[in-house]
Amino acid sequence: MFNKKNLILIIILAALALGAYLYTGPYQRWQTKKQTADSANWLAAVDVNLVNKIEVADADGKTYALKKDNNVWLTEPDNWPTEKIIMDALEEKLANLIKADLEIASFNPDNKDSFETGESGLRVKLSQDNKAVGEFILGKVASDYGSTYLGREGDERTYRAPITFVRAFDVESWRDRTILNLSTSGIDAVTWQYQAQTIAINNLPDKRGETYWHASSTLLRLSKEKVEGFLNSVTKLEASDIPEQNIAGAGLDKPTLGLRLMGQGIDETLILGSKKEQTSEYFVQKQSSGQIFLIGEEQKKELEKRMQDLQ
Repeated sequence: MFNKKNLILIIILAALALGAYLYTGPYQRWQTKKQTADSANWLAAVDVNLVNKIEVADADGKTYALKKDNNVWLTEPDNWPTEKIIMDALEEKLANLIKADLEIASFNPDNKDSFETGESGLRVKLSQDNKAVGEFILGKVASDYGSTYLGREGDERTYRAPITFVRAFDVESWRDRTILNLSTSGIDAVTWQYQAQTIAINNLPDKRGETYWHASSTLLRLSKEKVEGFLNSVTKLEASDIPEQNIAGAGLDKPTLGLRLMGQGIDETLILGSKKEQTSEYFVQKQSSGQIFLIGEEQKKELEKRMQDLQ
């Protein structure tokens, strides 16, 4: 016969056993299911191939936007061509994100600042035909350097995606800085139009049918190595930066140099403007597109040649 004390002890032990069972069994299954549901990738329904607009807002509220036109990404609102390598990487990383299994890194909203998924994160919106189809907040790279923290508006949780977005959202790098990308073999004439002097060279056949680089007016033979060295530098010209597309103050209305490259299917002219005093760069306009770029001092020197520099 159990006495009252033993009966109470048995009841307590039974309650503890039941609690342990419920914790290790149904509760844990419920918790796992809940966390799995909470961490479900809310971007999974997005078709990255149909996304034709991407908007990114930084911590200061400045917005950067891309739109896809005829399968080519352009920056808005100036329709500036984008750097293809970066855009290809951006599309690839978005496609991987959409397919990724997300983990919950934190349930605590107070941790958002340390993960940069709060006010300091980049707010990304993906749209299809001006209709938002996916949004997320891009945080910092995780300590494993192979994953990235993500958040979303109205969600206290922070997530971890098993990919990184290195360079893909470097919004300042989206615009293509290529000024010229030409083949030197197609160029057979160059003209330098200075304010007080014009210099022209070509490698068209002379009266005897001989082809060599020479001054157009005198047939003065020039150094093949020096002319080709100039062409190699100018035909693969990259900007140091892209300024506001405002001609006023750039000195392009009274250029110090007009450099024209001509040849088989090639007719490009660069207009060299004034110096940007704040950075010691120079304004250059590509006449065929009207685009304005900035180049450094050494690049400027490469453009400016005199006849004696090529002999």
